[in-house]
Amino acid sequence: MVPFDEVNYRKYMDTVVRSWLREHVVSSHFPGYQGKRIHYYSAVRPDAKAVIVMVHGFCEFFAKFHETAYDFYDQGYSIYFIEQRGHGRSWRAVPELDRVDVTDFSEYVEDLKALLDQIVMPQTKGLKHFLFAHSMGGAVGTLFLERYSEYFNAAILSSPMLKMTFGNVPQWQVKALSGVSQLLRWNNRQMPGGQDFDGKPDFENSAALSRARYDYQFEPRIDPRSKNRYTMNSGTFRWVRAAMKATEEIQAHAAAIQIPLLICQAGHDAFVDNEGQNQVASAAGNARLVLFPEAKHEIYNSFGQTLANYYRTLLTFYSEQL
Repeated sequence: MVPFDEVNYRKYMDTVVRSWLREHVVSSHFPGYQGKRIHYYSAVRPDAKAVIVMVHGFCEFFAKFHETAYDFYDQGYSIYFIEQRGHGRSWRAVPELDRVDVTDFSEYVEDLKALLDQIVMPQTKGLKHFLFAHSMGGAVGTLFLERYSEYFNAAILSSPMLKMTFGNVPQWQVKALSGVSQLLRWNNRQMPGGQDFDGKPDFENSAALSRARYDYQFEPRIDPRSKNRYTMNSGTFRWVRAAMKATEEIQAHAAAIQIPLLICQAGHDAFVDNEGQNQVASAAGNARLVLFPEAKHEIYNSFGQTLANYYRTLLTFYSEQL
């Protein structure tokens, strides 16, 4: 099980989790939407009691979820983790590796469907399938559940991006700038407030509470062996327009989600607007929202009692669906 303190975390990751990564995790790829090369990781148990498909957030990659993926596996689940287009070792639409670009969130949704159709479902027949999706991945996962109801038996959305926040900038200004960017064809330009990756850690302004976890996950971003595949740091104007459109669609069709749904909400989330989560929880047919009042956006990067409660909540929910 996960060590909930900071002191033992690094030893646990360097011994237990890294050993699991070497011995049980398979790294591969498949043709996603429009044939683009999409990378994924899997760890399949012959005695699995169910399958968990994991979808990461904006500017994230597999190493950010080593701990969570291992804990799911250790609790008896096979896991599949997709690195979404524009992220990690998957196909990129723009040459700048620290910039995320997508034309429409449907591309993410169809990549996820391709993973399920080509890899997950053929390999795991007869098992229940659960979704775990964080932040932007929560938006992708919610859109998927609204469009394709037959794939998952239950889903967890962790700090999902169901409504966007732009800090002190009013929504009308963001929409106006978005419209201008489209007229002027600022498609590949960096989003407002976006910055190139400079290789400098910034834990204080991060979405994590745990310094030990932040440091572990930052290392691949600056490791020269990674060849800058993990330096994602901002999006394009086109990504912003696509994200705004996606969150509007999510709110309009939330009632279509009827499977058991757990939404984990961070009490100190500065990266998404929690009101969107409240709205989806109210509209979906079988949803429950759990607040983690002390957590920042990356609840999985908490520690102590907050992290213990988080994992207990996740695992209890999945166990109830078996």
